[in-house]
Amino acid sequence: MKTLLRNTVFLLFIAVIATSISSCYKEKKTTAVITVLDAANAPVPGATVKLYYKHATDSLGTDLRLDKEETTDASGKATFNYTEEFKSGQAGLAVLDIEVNGDVLGIIKIEEGKTNEETVNLP
Repeated sequence: MKTLLRNTVFLLFIAVIATSISSCYKEKKTTAVITVLDAANAPVPGATVKLYYKHATDSLGTDLRLDKEETTDASGKATFNYTEEFKSGQAGLAVLDIEVNGDVLGIIKIEEGKTNEETVNLP
């Protein structure tokens, strides 16, 4: 009986330790938020925003999954989710061009586990 109690307590202890260790690491979302403003600094809803790597067809075999396109919401924001594209521990994901309605208006550096934000103004 004493051995059974001791084994049960030991197994319970191991289960608690295993559960707490596996739940320590929480993957943080990697997102990019582009805010598009007009010349008067008012938000531009319905603008087509594209993030892409300019040399995606080069000989380095660059991954085209980084190329994404979204439409701005009523507040002029387009949100891109890159959580699946980065590898844990990676120092920075990419530097991407920002294209709005066909015009390249800037760049954004995407860092892992962060909400990366950039504001661009339409000409």
